[in-house]
Amino acid sequence: MSFGLWGMKEKYWMIAVVAIVFGVVAPLGGLYRAAFCALCVGSVWLFLATINRRLSSVLTRRWDVLLDNIPKRLWRVFVEVVLQYRVARDRPLVGILHALVVWGFLVFAWVSAEHLKLGLLGFENAEPVHSWYGTFAAAWAFAVIVGIVGLSFRRFVLRPKALGKLSPTSGLVAFLITALMVTYLLGWRVFPVGSAAWKVNWWLHTISFFSILVLIPKSKHLHLLLSPITIFLRSETTSAIRPLREEGEDLGIIHFKDFDAKDILDVNACVECGRCTQFCPANLAGESLNPKEVILDLQRGVLTGGDLVAGTPEEKAENKVFVSEVDLFQCLSCGACEYACPVGIEHVGRKILDLRRGLVSEGRVTNGKVVQLFTTMERAPHNPWGIAQDTRQKLIDANQFPIFDGKQDWLFWLGCGLSFDPHGQAVAVAMKQILDASGVSWGVLPRETCCGEPARRAGNEYLFLQLSEKLIETFGSARVKNIVSCDPHCTMMLDKDYRQNAEYQKLGTRILHHSELIAQLLPRLSVESSSAAVTYHDPCYLARGRGITEQPREILRATGFAITETAHHGANTQCCGAGGAQLFIADDSRGQEKGRVNQLRFAQLAETGMSTVVVACPYCPIMIRDAANHAKRDDIEILDLAEVVAKSIRKRPSPAVTGEAGSGANLADANVTNGK
Repeated sequence: MSFGLWGMKEKYWMIAVVAIVFGVVAPLGGLYRAAFCALCVGSVWLFLATINRRLSSVLTRRWDVLLDNIPKRLWRVFVEVVLQYRVARDRPLVGILHALVVWGFLVFAWVSAEHLKLGLLGFENAEPVHSWYGTFAAAWAFAVIVGIVGLSFRRFVLRPKALGKLSPTSGLVAFLITALMVTYLLGWRVFPVGSAAWKVNWWLHTISFFSILVLIPKSKHLHLLLSPITIFLRSETTSAIRPLREEGEDLGIIHFKDFDAKDILDVNACVECGRCTQFCPANLAGESLNPKEVILDLQRGVLTGGDLVAGTPEEKAENKVFVSEVDLFQCLSCGACEYACPVGIEHVGRKILDLRRGLVSEGRVTNGKVVQLFTTMERAPHNPWGIAQDTRQKLIDANQFPIFDGKQDWLFWLGCGLSFDPHGQAVAVAMKQILDASGVSWGVLPRETCCGEPARRAGNEYLFLQLSEKLIETFGSARVKNIVSCDPHCTMMLDKDYRQNAEYQKLGTRILHHSELIAQLLPRLSVESSSAAVTYHDPCYLARGRGITEQPREILRATGFAITETAHHGANTQCCGAGGAQLFIADDSRGQEKGRVNQLRFAQLAETGMSTVVVACPYCPIMIRDAANHAKRDDIEILDLAEVVAKSIRKRPSPAVTGEAGSGANLADANVTNGK
């Protein structure tokens, strides 16, 4: 093995220690035992030295990780590491082959311990293996060989594009694992214990074992050690942008020294499987964004002591930075990469969006549409479209929306999508009908400013803080306790991003998406059952960002609709193309090779054959309708969940029904507001 990966001092220290071990053990235990001990010490030394080189900074970096719900995290590690659920979920055959190798190694833990013990005690203590466990391990040795041969055939013969270039290390590790299994089988039944052939075979097994030990930390196989940790630390939903630290000047990720400990673990844990890229909607549409390469570029920067992380394509070509600004601003923040990653890497909030924040804070953004978005939002009325507040006011006046005065149970947050988009306004009216029919008390703010979601997702932390502080002050003065929003983006902001503000936390405000609230209000509504069939499009920020997939379907089934699912549904949904501020910053002049993101998603929805698509986000209809128009499919109706329910309401519940369900105040104090 090459010593070039670590310093001269470490090399000489290792040689000295190995020589001492050999010199001490040889006179006492013989040459072969001394050789075994020297091999053991040298391999462990190389292993630890490489681990130290790659991960020592973890001990000195901050930990921006919220360790909540420890039992659930431990269960996730068991399911995803031991049971290999996520590996097999999306690629069943490959997952099973990988699982055979993992489970085989778990079985061989005891076998390896016994093998190493024999190296210390001496061959004279060797005995034939007749126990049931030896036979059990032999069966798993065959299983591991099957797994390795299958994976090697895929890697080196089929060569899927997602895996990237061929890796000599992968081939060497596959060979050594096979050698481990074959030499065990030969020693188990073929060679007589103590014979010359048995001893040679024992040494081959030993060398294979320690060679793997040395190779693991020098390659992508380090994920074997790190993935249980990264999976344990991973967010349950799509990762959020971390809060800025109060001490010092924290302007987002600009330099590699700005990464926290979890980030260092993430970039070193990458298994290079390419699943993140394979699931990335931007990449599927032919964009240059490649989440796998972003992580590997970050890994190279960390390992080579890089300084600046991101910059222009020209700066990357000149090796001044490691990640291109162009790739970062193509991200939809949909979380598909994190959903697909089998080792718990968090690409979105903790890296891509925080890198955007770093570029913006330093004024190094060259994307004209991003700059234009900020300019629009900085000017009154502060929404991303720059539409006058009169548009929202006309909606409120024409439909007699009640104004929130602090006494009602619910603040209905319209947000930019429902305030200014024509279809969004229709959804707002439908939601009014539902709230009125349910008997809960509610109101809207006389004026709203954008919650700052597009600004923060695009990286403008300063503008976000300005807008959020103003809004938090409004919530406080209006005594807002319960908020319902039809927009998953606003819901995420108010229920996750805003909670990074201590003043907002003090308010104790609870936020529900309208699908959560409607699902709980259904018993209070008298609805007519439909016999129609629809398909439902899961918004990314609702399904992966908030973990809500069942409530919308419960609502549709409760109103009599049959649901025909798309190939990508639930947490495996495909993005419509609006997230990550792409609705406002996407470069429409650049045609994607394989069709735009929204067109790819519309094609999946159209494949169901349904004439009605139900959504639960005001931005999704904009993108899906645009794609439908492009496909000349004006026969497909796109409705929000609230519109479906509003159309199904037969009549307002009678006072008796309302009385049985309890007052609006009691409902707000009970299950409705906590989402349970």
